[in-house]
Amino acid sequence: MEMPIAMVTFTVAVGGTWQSVGGQLLASGVLLVSGYQDMGSRALIGAAFGFFMAVAFGISALVTAVRADVWGGAAICVLVLCLESWLIRRRWNRAKTQAPPTASGRE
Repeated sequence: MEMPIAMVTFTVAVGGTWQSVGGQLLASGVLLVSGYQDMGSRALIGAAFGFFMAVAFGISALVTAVRADVWGGAAICVLVLCLESWLIRRRWNRAKTQAPPTASGRE
């Protein structure tokens, strides 16, 4: 009789962990998009902050997944962190190679 109760507790604990990891990855993605928008409007400090927070949430999700022994989640977090790093580096390099606007606004 105690076995089904233990299984329900285990299922709730694992489900809660997945929700936490998923929520942190979602926040990471939202902050990445925010950083991209800030880069488009030339707000480099805001973009740097958004990118930093995106990576911080990705690392937090990875640590949560590893501590909860959710290895599938940890693998997904590693892939997301690699993708985020590549996207940030690509966008930052593209912004550096574009010519800055002139003082009059005309080119």
